[in-house]
Amino acid sequence: MAFPVEVRDTNYHDIVKKLVTNDDKISKGSNLQNIPARSKEGARVRGAFKPQEGWFYLAADLSQIEPRIMAHIMWTVYGDNSLRSIFTAGRDLYTTMAMMVFNLEEKYCVDKAYDPTGTFKPRGMMKTGVLAKSYDQKVDNFCNTMKVSREVGDMFYEKFDTAFPSFITMVRDKRQFAYDNGYSETLFGRKRRFPLLAEWSQQVKRNERKLMDLYIERSRIRKKAIKSKADFDRLDRLEELIKPMADMRGMVGYWERASFNSVIQGTGADILKLNMIRLYRECQKRGWYLNASIHDEIKVEVPRKDLTMENCDLITDIMTKSVELSLPLKSDTVIETVWGKEYDPSEWDFENARPKVA
Repeated sequence: MAFPVEVRDTNYHDIVKKLVTNDDKISKGSNLQNIPARSKEGARVRGAFKPQEGWFYLAADLSQIEPRIMAHIMWTVYGDNSLRSIFTAGRDLYTTMAMMVFNLEEKYCVDKAYDPTGTFKPRGMMKTGVLAKSYDQKVDNFCNTMKVSREVGDMFYEKFDTAFPSFITMVRDKRQFAYDNGYSETLFGRKRRFPLLAEWSQQVKRNERKLMDLYIERSRIRKKAIKSKADFDRLDRLEELIKPMADMRGMVGYWERASFNSVIQGTGADILKLNMIRLYRECQKRGWYLNASIHDEIKVEVPRKDLTMENCDLITDIMTKSVELSLPLKSDTVIETVWGKEYDPSEWDFENARPKVA
């Protein structure tokens, strides 16, 4: 795919639209987060973002901010330290969660490892399982996603609830708050409105029996070996009847999931914004540039004279201490010569402004 080597303000969006093949992402707006991370074209675009001559990027992200927010809520609201204790001990989140849920040794719970029976990957199941429990997903859907038996799915759900007893209560309480109040709220008081959630949910319940009858009738007609014109006409009519009710049910399900996610993701966004405010003030004071915010990462451009371990530590400190939760926040600050080519400060020769020679 041909595109200009030099990315400018005037051609950036055109380049992104050519690189992003997912129409859903394009419809939501072309932005830096949508540039593919693993494709050759995406790497070329990322490589086109470079600091001015003699300057470098310092990039810092918030590590596992959403699970940390969940752990904070579980501890401060419900007195449940099960998830928080993993972070305060500085252990790997999903490996430790898998060890707790499945009661297995660490060697079975590290990345890509299988359980002793060779049936499933505990750590991988845990990563997907946390999302499933966050969505209050049904066991059958979880089993289909993970391609495991119902027995394994039931076992996971039961053991997860035992290991992290307030997790599902937290999810359902936040969802009920949205039903009762018509909005959800981040830990900093920012609201997301769901004005039709309660009303539409009641309508979905009233429609349920009728919708099931329509599905059954449609299935019966579809199974006919030979269909008449009347059958095809009826199928068309059934689709017209089913679609608005199914769409309403789907929207209610989306709002229910969003009512919890907006609390967690919204709080993470609030924390990142507060970090950006502090970083912007430092940039103004020091003559640096706050270049970009990409998902949970912030990029700052600094001159060579200011590329020091002390300033790496300063950015890490801002990222982790602008907000105080009941558990530590974690941030990894890296040095980039161009976007995507990063070095840990321990790998950097600060005196000569280059990566250390092995």
